[in-house]
Amino acid sequence: MTIAERGPTKSNEHSGTGDAARQDARQPFFPDARVVEAALTGAGIGVWSWDIASNRLTWSSNMEGIRGMAAGSFDGTFASFENNLHPQDRAQVNAVLEQGKRSGAPFRLLYRVATNTDGQVRWIETRGTVVMENGQAVRMFGTARDVSTRVQLHRELQLRAGQQEAVARLGERALIETDLQAFFDDTAKIIAQILDVEFVKILELVPGDAELLLRAGVGWKPGLVGRAHVSTVRGSQASFTLASGGPVIVENLATETRFESPTLLHEHGVVAGISCSIAGRDGRAYGVVGAHSAKPRKFSESDVSFLCAVSNVIAGAIQRRHLDQRQELMIRELRHRSGNLFSQLLALFAQTAKNSKNLADLVTKYEARVLALANAHRLITEGGWKSASLMELLNTLLAPYLDRITFTGPNVFLEADPTFGLSMAIHELTTNASKHGSLSTRAGRVEVTWQVQRTDLGLTLLLNWKERDGPTPKRSRRTGFGSRLVTMVIERQLNGAARMTYGPGGLDVELSVPLTHERWPGGMRQTPAADLP
Repeated sequence: MTIAERGPTKSNEHSGTGDAARQDARQPFFPDARVVEAALTGAGIGVWSWDIASNRLTWSSNMEGIRGMAAGSFDGTFASFENNLHPQDRAQVNAVLEQGKRSGAPFRLLYRVATNTDGQVRWIETRGTVVMENGQAVRMFGTARDVSTRVQLHRELQLRAGQQEAVARLGERALIETDLQAFFDDTAKIIAQILDVEFVKILELVPGDAELLLRAGVGWKPGLVGRAHVSTVRGSQASFTLASGGPVIVENLATETRFESPTLLHEHGVVAGISCSIAGRDGRAYGVVGAHSAKPRKFSESDVSFLCAVSNVIAGAIQRRHLDQRQELMIRELRHRSGNLFSQLLALFAQTAKNSKNLADLVTKYEARVLALANAHRLITEGGWKSASLMELLNTLLAPYLDRITFTGPNVFLEADPTFGLSMAIHELTTNASKHGSLSTRAGRVEVTWQVQRTDLGLTLLLNWKERDGPTPKRSRRTGFGSRLVTMVIERQLNGAARMTYGPGGLDVELSVPLTHERWPGGMRQTPAADLP
Protein backbone atom coordinates (compact mmCIF):
# COMPACT_ATOMS: atom_id res chain seq x y z
CA MET A 1 0.00 0.00 0.00
CA THR A 2 1.35 3.40 -0.94
CA ILE A 3 1.51 6.31 1.47
CA ALA A 4 -1.43 7.94 -0.24
CA GLU A 5 -3.57 4.81 0.35
CA ARG A 6 -2.57 4.27 3.96
CA GLY A 7 -5.50 5.29 6.25
CA PRO A 8 -5.48 6.63 9.83
CA THR A 9 -4.84 4.23 12.73
CA LYS A 10 -7.02 3.80 15.75
CA SER A 11 -5.01 6.28 17.76
CA ASN A 12 -5.38 8.79 14.97
CA GLU A 13 -9.15 8.57 15.17
CA HIS A 14 -8.96 9.73 18.79
CA SER A 15 -6.05 12.17 18.42
CA GLY A 16 -7.18 14.10 15.36
CA THR A 17 -5.49 14.99 12.07
CA GLY A 18 -2.37 16.51 13.68
CA ASP A 19 -1.31 13.22 15.20
CA ALA A 20 -2.02 11.45 11.90
CA ALA A 21 0.23 13.86 10.00
CA ARG A 22 3.10 13.35 12.46
CA GLN A 23 2.78 9.57 12.19
CA ASP A 24 2.77 9.65 8.36
CA ALA A 25 5.85 11.84 8.42
CA ARG A 26 7.70 9.04 10.21
CA GLN A 27 6.96 6.53 7.45
CA PRO A 28 9.64 5.75 4.78
CA PHE A 29 9.28 7.75 1.57
CA PHE A 30 9.55 5.99 -1.80
CA PRO A 31 9.46 8.67 -4.55
CA ASP A 32 8.41 8.01 -8.07
CA ALA A 33 11.28 7.22 -10.51
CA ARG A 34 10.50 10.39 -12.46
CA VAL A 35 10.90 12.46 -9.30
CA VAL A 36 14.29 10.84 -8.63
CA GLU A 37 15.43 11.48 -12.17
CA ALA A 38 14.30 15.10 -12.03
CA ALA A 39 16.12 15.63 -8.73
CA LEU A 40 19.34 14.06 -10.01
CA THR A 41 19.20 16.00 -13.25
CA GLY A 42 18.67 19.23 -11.34
CA ALA A 43 21.70 18.47 -9.19
CA GLY A 44 23.81 17.52 -12.21
CA ILE A 45 24.22 13.95 -10.96
CA GLY A 46 23.97 10.85 -13.14
CA VAL A 47 23.40 7.25 -12.04
CA TRP A 48 25.09 4.22 -13.55
CA SER A 49 25.09 0.43 -13.10
CA TRP A 50 27.60 -2.07 -14.47
CA ASP A 51 26.76 -5.75 -14.75
CA ILE A 52 30.21 -7.27 -14.64
CA ALA A 53 29.31 -10.72 -15.98
CA SER A 54 27.63 -9.41 -19.14
CA ASN A 55 29.89 -6.34 -19.27
CA ARG A 56 26.79 -4.22 -19.85
CA LEU A 57 26.65 -0.69 -18.55
CA THR A 58 23.43 1.24 -18.07
CA TRP A 59 23.07 4.80 -16.92
CA SER A 60 20.57 7.61 -16.54
CA SER A 61 19.57 9.70 -19.52
CA ASN A 62 21.62 12.71 -18.39
CA MET A 63 24.94 10.86 -18.30
CA GLU A 64 25.82 11.61 -21.93
CA GLY A 65 25.41 15.32 -21.26
CA ILE A 66 27.47 15.13 -18.07
CA ARG A 67 30.31 13.44 -19.96
CA GLY A 68 30.04 15.75 -22.98
CA MET A 69 29.08 12.94 -25.35
CA ALA A 70 26.84 13.35 -28.35
CA ALA A 71 23.26 12.28 -27.70
CA GLY A 72 22.75 8.60 -28.54
CA SER A 73 26.47 7.87 -28.92
CA PHE A 74 26.63 5.52 -25.91
CA ASP A 75 25.89 1.89 -26.93
CA GLY A 76 25.67 0.39 -23.44
CA THR A 77 28.98 -1.45 -23.50
CA PHE A 78 31.86 -1.02 -21.11
CA ALA A 79 34.10 -0.49 -24.17
CA SER A 80 32.06 2.60 -25.11
CA PHE A 81 32.59 3.98 -21.60
CA GLU A 82 36.29 3.19 -21.73
CA ASN A 83 36.78 4.82 -25.14
CA ASN A 84 35.33 8.04 -23.76
CA LEU A 85 38.06 8.23 -21.10
CA HIS A 86 41.02 10.54 -21.59
CA PRO A 87 43.95 8.38 -22.83
CA GLN A 88 46.14 9.51 -19.92
CA ASP A 89 43.52 8.50 -17.34
CA ARG A 90 42.43 5.07 -18.65
CA ALA A 91 45.07 3.10 -16.77
CA GLN A 92 44.16 4.80 -13.48
CA VAL A 93 40.40 4.18 -13.92
CA ASN A 94 40.88 0.51 -14.79
CA ALA A 95 43.23 0.03 -11.83
CA VAL A 96 40.64 1.44 -9.37
CA LEU A 97 37.86 -0.71 -10.85
CA GLU A 98 40.00 -3.84 -10.61
CA GLN A 99 40.81 -3.02 -7.00
CA GLY A 100 37.09 -2.61 -6.32
CA LYS A 101 36.39 -6.05 -7.77
CA ARG A 102 38.96 -7.64 -5.50
CA SER A 103 38.14 -5.82 -2.28
CA GLY A 104 34.45 -5.06 -2.66
CA ALA A 105 35.09 -1.68 -1.00
CA PRO A 106 33.41 1.54 -2.17
CA PHE A 107 35.60 3.73 -4.32
CA ARG A 108 35.93 7.25 -5.68
CA LEU A 109 37.34 8.22 -9.07
CA LEU A 110 38.38 11.57 -10.56
CA TYR A 111 39.21 11.46 -14.24
CA ARG A 112 38.99 13.34 -17.52
CA VAL A 113 36.93 12.46 -20.54
CA ALA A 114 38.31 12.50 -24.05
CA THR A 115 37.63 15.26 -26.59
CA ASN A 116 33.94 15.99 -26.30
CA THR A 117 31.21 17.85 -28.14
CA ASP A 118 32.03 21.32 -26.75
CA GLY A 119 35.81 20.95 -27.11
CA GLN A 120 36.42 21.60 -23.40
CA VAL A 121 38.27 19.36 -20.96
CA ARG A 122 35.80 17.82 -18.51
CA TRP A 123 36.54 16.29 -15.16
CA ILE A 124 34.17 13.62 -13.86
CA GLU A 125 33.85 12.51 -10.26
CA THR A 126 32.42 9.01 -9.80
CA ARG A 127 31.50 7.27 -6.55
CA GLY A 128 30.79 3.55 -6.75
CA THR A 129 29.55 0.64 -4.68
CA VAL A 130 30.41 -3.02 -5.33
CA VAL A 131 27.87 -5.84 -4.99
CA MET A 132 29.54 -9.12 -3.94
CA GLU A 133 28.07 -12.63 -4.17
CA ASN A 134 30.00 -15.61 -2.81
CA GLY A 135 33.14 -13.49 -2.61
CA GLN A 136 32.89 -12.39 -6.22
CA ALA A 137 32.02 -8.92 -7.55
CA VAL A 138 28.92 -9.23 -9.74
CA ARG A 139 27.80 -5.65 -10.12
CA MET A 140 28.82 -2.07 -9.50
CA PHE A 141 26.60 0.99 -9.31
CA GLY A 142 27.02 4.58 -8.32
CA THR A 143 26.81 8.24 -9.27
CA ALA A 144 28.76 10.57 -11.51
CA ARG A 145 28.89 14.32 -11.92
CA ASP A 146 30.82 16.98 -13.80
CA VAL A 147 33.27 18.69 -11.41
CA SER A 148 35.31 20.56 -14.04
CA THR A 149 34.69 23.97 -12.46
CA ARG A 150 35.78 22.76 -9.06
CA VAL A 151 38.90 21.08 -10.43
CA GLN A 152 39.85 24.10 -12.52
CA LEU A 153 39.38 26.41 -9.53
CA HIS A 154 41.50 24.12 -7.36
CA ARG A 155 44.21 23.97 -9.99
CA GLU A 156 44.08 27.73 -10.48
CA LEU A 157 44.60 28.19 -6.74
CA GLN A 158 47.49 25.74 -6.80
CA LEU A 159 48.98 27.48 -9.82
CA ARG A 160 48.72 30.91 -8.22
CA ALA A 161 50.24 29.61 -5.00
CA GLY A 162 53.12 28.13 -7.00
CA GLN A 163 53.62 31.38 -8.89
CA GLN A 164 53.61 33.42 -5.71
CA GLU A 165 56.09 31.07 -4.11
CA ALA A 166 58.36 31.35 -7.17
CA VAL A 167 58.20 35.16 -7.09
CA ALA A 168 59.00 35.11 -3.36
CA ARG A 169 62.03 32.86 -3.93
CA LEU A 170 63.28 35.08 -6.76
CA GLY A 171 62.76 38.19 -4.64
CA GLU A 172 64.77 36.68 -1.80
CA ARG A 173 67.58 35.73 -4.15
CA ALA A 174 67.55 39.16 -5.81
CA LEU A 175 68.46 40.69 -2.44
CA ILE A 176 71.61 38.64 -2.00
CA GLU A 177 72.75 37.54 -5.48
CA THR A 178 76.03 39.12 -6.61
CA ASP A 179 76.24 37.28 -9.95
CA LEU A 180 73.42 38.91 -11.89
CA GLN A 181 74.03 36.84 -15.02
CA ALA A 182 73.48 33.63 -13.03
CA PHE A 183 70.34 35.21 -11.57
CA PHE A 184 69.01 36.10 -15.04
CA ASP A 185 69.75 32.59 -16.38
CA ASP A 186 67.96 30.89 -13.48
CA THR A 187 65.04 33.33 -13.65
CA ALA A 188 64.48 32.46 -17.31
CA LYS A 189 64.36 28.75 -16.43
CA ILE A 190 61.86 29.36 -13.61
CA ILE A 191 59.58 31.39 -15.92
CA ALA A 192 59.64 28.57 -18.49
CA GLN A 193 58.79 25.99 -15.81
CA ILE A 194 56.01 27.94 -14.07
CA LEU A 195 54.29 29.14 -17.26
CA ASP A 196 54.96 25.89 -19.15
CA VAL A 197 56.35 27.65 -22.24
CA GLU A 198 59.09 26.67 -24.66
CA PHE A 199 60.77 30.08 -24.94
CA VAL A 200 61.73 32.78 -22.45
CA LYS A 201 63.72 35.93 -23.19
CA ILE A 202 65.28 38.58 -20.96
CA LEU A 203 66.30 41.50 -23.15
CA GLU A 204 68.69 44.28 -22.10
CA LEU A 205 68.15 47.76 -23.54
CA VAL A 206 71.62 48.86 -24.62
CA PRO A 207 72.86 52.48 -24.67
CA GLY A 208 71.24 54.46 -27.45
CA ASP A 209 67.95 52.59 -26.93
CA ALA A 210 68.05 51.35 -30.54
CA GLU A 211 68.54 47.68 -29.70
CA LEU A 212 67.86 45.04 -27.10
CA LEU A 213 70.42 42.34 -26.33
CA LEU A 214 69.19 38.81 -25.61
CA ARG A 215 70.86 38.76 -22.20
CA ALA A 216 69.36 35.46 -20.98
CA GLY A 217 66.77 32.98 -22.20
CA VAL A 218 65.46 29.47 -22.67
CA GLY A 219 64.68 27.57 -25.86
CA TRP A 220 66.60 29.68 -28.39
CA LYS A 221 69.04 28.26 -30.91
CA PRO A 222 72.60 27.77 -29.65
CA GLY A 223 74.76 30.88 -29.79
CA LEU A 224 71.94 33.44 -29.72
CA VAL A 225 71.85 34.15 -25.98
CA GLY A 226 74.39 36.88 -25.31
CA ARG A 227 74.78 37.68 -29.01
CA ALA A 228 71.42 38.29 -30.71
CA HIS A 229 70.00 41.80 -30.88
CA VAL A 230 66.40 42.89 -31.42
CA SER A 231 65.61 46.27 -32.93
CA THR A 232 63.50 48.84 -31.08
CA VAL A 233 62.60 50.86 -34.17
CA ARG A 234 59.11 52.34 -34.18
CA GLY A 235 56.52 49.71 -35.05
CA SER A 236 58.43 46.74 -33.64
CA GLN A 237 57.16 44.51 -30.86
CA ALA A 238 60.02 45.61 -28.58
CA SER A 239 59.18 49.28 -29.14
CA PHE A 240 55.49 48.59 -28.56
CA THR A 241 56.22 46.75 -25.31
CA LEU A 242 58.54 49.47 -23.99
CA ALA A 243 55.96 52.16 -24.78
CA SER A 244 52.87 50.26 -23.65
CA GLY A 245 53.29 50.80 -19.93
CA GLY A 246 51.82 47.35 -19.28
CA PRO A 247 51.93 43.71 -20.42
CA VAL A 248 51.53 42.89 -24.10
CA ILE A 249 49.66 39.65 -24.89
CA VAL A 250 49.88 37.99 -28.31
CA GLU A 251 47.42 35.18 -29.01
CA ASN A 252 48.43 34.63 -32.64
CA LEU A 253 51.62 36.19 -33.96
CA ALA A 254 50.63 35.47 -37.56
CA THR A 255 47.60 37.77 -37.36
CA GLU A 256 49.16 40.46 -35.13
CA THR A 257 48.54 43.99 -36.47
CA ARG A 258 49.78 46.22 -33.64
CA PHE A 259 53.46 45.81 -34.48
CA GLU A 260 55.89 43.99 -36.73
CA SER A 261 56.81 40.52 -35.56
CA PRO A 262 60.53 40.13 -34.81
CA THR A 263 62.69 37.71 -36.76
CA LEU A 264 63.78 36.01 -33.55
CA LEU A 265 60.23 34.77 -32.84
CA HIS A 266 59.41 33.87 -36.45
CA GLU A 267 62.52 31.74 -36.85
CA HIS A 268 61.57 29.70 -33.78
CA GLY A 269 57.94 29.14 -34.77
CA VAL A 270 56.50 31.19 -31.91
CA VAL A 271 52.69 31.48 -31.98
CA ALA A 272 51.66 33.13 -28.71
CA GLY A 273 53.31 34.99 -25.87
CA ILE A 274 53.43 37.68 -23.20
CA SER A 275 55.99 40.45 -22.79
CA CYS A 276 56.52 43.06 -20.07
CA SER A 277 58.93 45.95 -19.84
CA ILE A 278 61.52 45.95 -17.06
CA ALA A 279 60.99 49.42 -15.64
CA GLY A 280 63.64 51.40 -13.79
CA ARG A 281 62.96 53.80 -10.93
CA ASP A 282 64.27 56.75 -12.94
CA GLY A 283 61.65 56.33 -15.65
CA ARG A 284 64.01 54.65 -18.10
CA ALA A 285 63.33 51.04 -19.01
CA TYR A 286 65.99 48.42 -18.39
CA GLY A 287 64.65 46.06 -21.02
CA VAL A 288 61.94 43.48 -21.72
CA VAL A 289 61.06 40.04 -20.36
CA GLY A 290 58.92 37.69 -22.44
CA ALA A 291 57.44 34.19 -22.38
CA HIS A 292 56.46 32.52 -25.66
CA SER A 293 54.83 29.31 -26.84
CA ALA A 294 55.03 27.47 -30.16
CA LYS A 295 51.43 26.32 -29.64
CA PRO A 296 48.19 28.32 -29.51
CA ARG A 297 47.84 29.54 -25.95
CA LYS A 298 45.51 31.81 -24.02
CA PHE A 299 47.40 33.17 -21.05
CA SER A 300 45.40 33.70 -17.86
CA GLU A 301 45.37 36.77 -15.68
CA SER A 302 47.52 34.94 -13.15
CA ASP A 303 50.08 34.15 -15.89
CA VAL A 304 50.28 37.82 -16.84
CA SER A 305 50.51 38.93 -13.21
CA PHE A 306 53.28 36.42 -12.56
CA LEU A 307 55.42 37.64 -15.47
CA CYS A 308 54.90 41.28 -14.47
CA ALA A 309 55.89 40.44 -10.90
CA VAL A 310 59.05 38.72 -12.14
CA SER A 311 59.91 41.74 -14.30
CA ASN A 312 59.67 43.89 -11.16
CA VAL A 313 61.96 41.48 -9.31
CA ILE A 314 64.49 41.70 -12.17
CA ALA A 315 64.32 45.49 -12.05
CA GLY A 316 64.82 45.39 -8.29
CA ALA A 317 67.87 43.14 -8.65
CA ILE A 318 69.41 45.51 -11.20
CA GLN A 319 68.69 48.54 -9.02
CA ARG A 320 70.14 46.89 -5.92
CA ARG A 321 73.29 45.92 -7.77
CA HIS A 322 73.52 49.45 -9.16
CA LEU A 323 73.40 50.84 -5.64
CA ASP A 324 76.08 48.42 -4.47
CA GLN A 325 78.32 49.24 -7.40
CA ARG A 326 77.70 52.97 -7.01
CA GLN A 327 78.75 52.81 -3.38
CA GLU A 328 81.84 50.83 -4.28
CA LEU A 329 82.57 53.25 -7.10
CA MET A 330 82.18 56.33 -4.92
CA ILE A 331 84.56 54.94 -2.32
CA ARG A 332 87.07 53.99 -5.00
CA GLU A 333 86.69 57.32 -6.79
CA LEU A 334 87.22 59.27 -3.57
CA ARG A 335 90.50 57.42 -3.11
CA HIS A 336 92.06 58.14 -6.46
CA ARG A 337 90.05 60.93 -8.10
CA SER A 338 91.05 63.49 -5.51
CA GLY A 339 94.70 62.90 -6.38
CA ASN A 340 93.94 62.52 -10.07
CA LEU A 341 91.95 65.71 -10.13
CA PHE A 342 94.79 67.77 -8.67
CA SER A 343 97.25 66.19 -11.10
CA GLN A 344 94.90 66.86 -13.99
CA LEU A 345 94.41 70.49 -12.94
CA LEU A 346 98.18 71.02 -12.62
CA ALA A 347 98.85 69.48 -16.04
CA LEU A 348 96.03 71.48 -17.56
CA PHE A 349 97.43 74.65 -15.98
CA ALA A 350 100.92 73.95 -17.28
CA GLN A 351 99.77 73.32 -20.84
CA THR A 352 97.43 76.30 -20.80
CA ALA A 353 100.18 78.57 -19.50
CA LYS A 354 102.55 77.36 -22.22
CA ASN A 355 100.01 78.32 -24.91
CA SER A 356 98.79 81.61 -23.37
CA LYS A 357 99.89 85.06 -24.59
CA ASN A 358 99.77 86.70 -21.19
CA LEU A 359 98.41 86.33 -17.67
CA ALA A 360 94.94 87.55 -18.59
CA ASP A 361 94.77 85.04 -21.46
CA LEU A 362 95.93 82.29 -19.08
CA VAL A 363 93.27 83.15 -16.49
CA THR A 364 90.47 83.21 -19.08
CA LYS A 365 91.42 79.91 -20.73
CA TYR A 366 92.17 78.09 -17.50
CA GLU A 367 88.96 79.19 -15.78
CA ALA A 368 86.89 78.03 -18.75
CA ARG A 369 88.54 74.60 -18.83
CA VAL A 370 88.21 74.10 -15.09
CA LEU A 371 84.56 75.16 -15.31
CA ALA A 372 83.92 72.51 -18.00
CA LEU A 373 85.37 69.87 -15.69
CA ALA A 374 83.34 71.21 -12.76
CA ASN A 375 80.10 71.02 -14.77
CA ALA A 376 80.79 67.41 -15.66
CA HIS A 377 81.54 66.61 -12.02
CA ARG A 378 78.31 68.31 -10.97
CA LEU A 379 76.21 66.24 -13.37
CA ILE A 380 77.77 63.03 -12.04
CA THR A 381 77.78 63.82 -8.32
CA GLU A 382 74.30 65.39 -8.21
CA GLY A 383 72.94 62.29 -9.84
CA GLY A 384 74.37 60.07 -7.09
CA TRP A 385 77.38 59.11 -9.21
CA LYS A 386 75.23 57.34 -11.77
CA SER A 387 75.14 57.74 -15.54
CA ALA A 388 74.61 61.25 -16.94
CA SER A 389 72.52 62.26 -19.93
CA LEU A 390 74.50 63.27 -23.01
CA MET A 391 71.75 65.74 -23.91
CA GLU A 392 71.96 67.38 -20.49
CA LEU A 393 75.75 67.58 -20.74
CA LEU A 394 75.56 69.29 -24.15
CA ASN A 395 72.93 71.75 -22.96
CA THR A 396 75.14 72.68 -20.00
CA LEU A 397 78.36 73.11 -21.98
CA LEU A 398 76.77 74.90 -24.95
CA ALA A 399 74.27 77.03 -23.02
CA PRO A 400 75.43 80.42 -24.47
CA TYR A 401 74.97 79.21 -28.06
CA LEU A 402 71.87 76.98 -27.91
CA ASP A 403 69.97 79.19 -30.38
CA ARG A 404 72.62 78.45 -33.02
CA ILE A 405 73.15 74.76 -32.38
CA THR A 406 70.97 71.82 -33.43
CA PHE A 407 71.02 68.43 -31.71
CA THR A 408 70.02 65.12 -33.28
CA GLY A 409 70.47 61.77 -31.55
CA PRO A 410 68.97 59.11 -29.28
CA ASN A 411 68.70 59.17 -25.51
CA VAL A 412 72.23 58.16 -24.42
CA PHE A 413 73.52 58.03 -20.85
CA LEU A 414 77.22 58.07 -20.08
CA GLU A 415 79.32 56.73 -17.26
CA ALA A 416 81.65 59.01 -15.32
CA ASP A 417 84.80 58.67 -17.47
CA PRO A 418 83.11 59.31 -20.84
CA THR A 419 81.23 62.21 -19.26
CA PHE A 420 84.45 63.90 -18.06
CA GLY A 421 86.29 63.21 -21.31
CA LEU A 422 83.51 64.44 -23.57
CA SER A 423 83.00 67.55 -21.46
CA MET A 424 86.64 68.54 -22.07
CA ALA A 425 86.42 67.74 -25.79
CA ILE A 426 83.14 69.63 -26.32
CA HIS A 427 84.47 72.61 -24.37
CA GLU A 428 87.56 72.83 -26.59
CA LEU A 429 85.46 72.52 -29.77
CA THR A 430 83.12 75.24 -28.52
CA THR A 431 86.00 77.56 -27.62
CA ASN A 432 87.61 77.01 -31.01
CA ALA A 433 84.31 77.64 -32.83
CA SER A 434 83.65 80.83 -30.88
CA LYS A 435 87.09 82.22 -31.69
CA HIS A 436 87.87 80.94 -35.15
CA GLY A 437 84.88 78.95 -36.43
CA SER A 438 81.18 79.23 -37.13
CA LEU A 439 80.24 80.57 -33.67
CA SER A 440 82.50 83.58 -34.23
CA THR A 441 80.00 85.08 -36.72
CA ARG A 442 76.30 85.82 -36.36
CA ALA A 443 75.30 83.63 -39.31
CA GLY A 444 77.32 80.64 -38.19
CA ARG A 445 75.81 77.53 -36.68
CA VAL A 446 76.81 74.08 -35.43
CA GLU A 447 75.14 70.71 -36.03
CA VAL A 448 75.76 68.09 -33.35
CA THR A 449 74.55 64.58 -34.21
CA TRP A 450 75.21 61.25 -32.57
CA GLN A 451 74.26 57.61 -32.70
CA VAL A 452 75.22 54.35 -31.01
CA GLN A 453 76.60 51.50 -33.09
CA ARG A 454 78.61 48.34 -32.63
CA THR A 455 82.11 48.81 -34.06
CA ASP A 456 85.54 47.25 -33.62
CA LEU A 457 85.63 49.14 -30.32
CA GLY A 458 82.42 47.42 -29.15
CA LEU A 459 79.27 49.41 -28.44
CA THR A 460 80.35 52.90 -29.45
CA LEU A 461 79.04 56.46 -29.33
CA LEU A 462 79.67 58.16 -32.69
CA LEU A 463 79.39 61.95 -32.27
CA ASN A 464 79.75 64.40 -35.16
CA TRP A 465 80.44 68.12 -34.69
CA LYS A 466 79.82 70.04 -37.94
CA GLU A 467 80.35 73.79 -38.25
CA ARG A 468 78.38 75.60 -40.94
CA ASP A 469 78.32 79.10 -42.47
CA GLY A 470 81.42 80.27 -40.60
CA PRO A 471 84.54 81.97 -41.93
CA THR A 472 86.64 80.00 -44.38
CA PRO A 473 89.01 77.79 -42.35
CA LYS A 474 92.70 78.62 -42.52
CA ARG A 475 94.31 75.39 -43.54
CA SER A 476 97.75 76.64 -42.63
CA ARG A 477 96.68 77.48 -39.09
CA ARG A 478 98.87 75.73 -36.55
CA THR A 479 97.21 73.00 -34.49
CA GLY A 480 96.64 74.48 -31.07
CA PHE A 481 96.59 72.96 -27.63
CA GLY A 482 92.78 72.71 -27.70
CA SER A 483 92.83 70.42 -30.72
CA ARG A 484 95.61 68.34 -29.21
CA LEU A 485 93.66 68.14 -25.95
CA VAL A 486 90.58 66.80 -27.79
CA THR A 487 92.66 64.05 -29.41
CA MET A 488 94.48 63.24 -26.18
CA VAL A 489 91.30 62.95 -24.10
CA ILE A 490 89.34 60.88 -26.63
CA GLU A 491 92.13 58.56 -27.76
CA ARG A 492 94.31 58.19 -24.67
CA GLN A 493 91.85 58.48 -21.81
CA LEU A 494 88.75 56.92 -23.42
CA ASN A 495 90.42 54.52 -25.89
CA GLY A 496 88.40 56.09 -28.69
CA ALA A 497 89.18 57.90 -31.91
CA ALA A 498 89.06 61.53 -33.04
CA ARG A 499 89.19 62.79 -36.63
CA MET A 500 89.16 66.46 -37.63
CA THR A 501 88.74 67.81 -41.17
CA TYR A 502 88.26 71.31 -42.52
CA GLY A 503 85.55 71.69 -45.14
CA PRO A 504 84.38 74.83 -46.93
CA GLY A 505 81.73 75.44 -44.26
CA GLY A 506 83.98 74.93 -41.28
CA LEU A 507 85.45 72.29 -39.03
CA ASP A 508 84.05 68.74 -39.06
CA VAL A 509 84.91 66.48 -36.12
CA GLU A 510 84.09 62.80 -35.70
CA LEU A 511 84.48 61.37 -32.20
CA SER A 512 84.20 57.66 -31.39
CA VAL A 513 83.81 56.81 -27.70
CA PRO A 514 83.43 53.20 -26.45
CA LEU A 515 80.44 52.72 -24.15
CA THR A 516 79.54 50.22 -21.46
CA HIS A 517 76.16 48.63 -20.70
CA GLU A 518 75.60 51.10 -17.94
CA ARG A 519 71.97 50.12 -17.38
CA TRP A 520 72.74 46.52 -16.35
CA PRO A 521 75.57 46.00 -13.85
CA GLY A 522 77.85 43.12 -14.68
CA GLY A 523 78.62 42.17 -18.25
CA MET A 524 77.79 39.07 -20.20
CA ARG A 525 80.23 36.21 -19.87
CA GLN A 526 80.25 36.14 -23.66
CA THR A 527 80.88 39.40 -25.50
CA PRO A 528 77.98 40.24 -27.82
CA ALA A 529 79.22 40.39 -31.37
CA ALA A 530 76.49 39.33 -33.74
CA ASP A 531 73.29 40.73 -35.15
CA LEU A 532 70.11 38.74 -35.36
CA PRO A 533 69.52 37.97 -39.05
